[in-house]
Amino acid sequence: MEVFSGRSSPTWTVDTRSPVYDRLSRLLGRARPTRMLETLGYRGFEVEVRDPLGQRRYMTVGAGSSPALELLLLNSSPQPLEGAVRQTVMDSIRRTNTPIEPVSLELGYFNDLDDAPVCVLPTFDPMLWNRHPTVRLNNCYNYATQRQTNTFAQPGRATGLKYTKPVDASDVIFATIRDGFMPVPYFHWGTCVIALTVWPGVDYHYYRLDNNMLWSHKTGKNYVRNTDNSGQLISDPRTADRGQYVVFAGYFLNHPLAIVD
Repeated sequence: MEVFSGRSSPTWTVDTRSPVYDRLSRLLGRARPTRMLETLGYRGFEVEVRDPLGQRRYMTVGAGSSPALELLLLNSSPQPLEGAVRQTVMDSIRRTNTPIEPVSLELGYFNDLDDAPVCVLPTFDPMLWNRHPTVRLNNCYNYATQRQTNTFAQPGRATGLKYTKPVDASDVIFATIRDGFMPVPYFHWGTCVIALTVWPGVDYHYYRLDNNMLWSHKTGKNYVRNTDNSGQLISDPRTADRGQYVVFAGYFLNHPLAIVD
């Protein structure tokens, strides 16, 4: 991934054991090389492909030229990328007007998501969550993902590898992905989406999109609400008053086959 100037840019290998290998191979097989701009910041991907005979083919995927392919390349890294770097790439993809196909990442203990049923946008109904003992046993992750596990769910715990402390945005992002929630660069009506924000080094917080196209959330053991820290309705958590949760880590597609615990 071409992104740095002074430091060496991130490189990694996607082998046949990777859960995204087949899908990435199909997209690269159909893709044409696109020009990589000579700018500061995220410039795109330089991909080396090897055929069964070991012959090498090189191609460039310029920033913003193929959002679906760029998103899959971004998420093919076997190691978490730095939060600021990942956010830069996501912002670049988000600025494009090209429709983006949701990426199916088979990370963690869940099945192929391509043909699975779609999550239904929830109705803002606080009483489903504000009654006792439910309100005390479920947190923001439970609420955003629409899963009342009564376990005060933690990202990654259901799939065997929870995020580590101090809380890092990239670590929580990958824990969310491992649980089965697919990163998407933006949200629109009809998609069941959650959003992740992070108080650097301290904590994380999730929001969910309701069927009125406003967002709601639940803070720890407290009651559900649909307003931000300034008391305003939330049209987009990325621009809402989030207090100390200053890092907006991205949107994720909710899915019935994701696992939360």
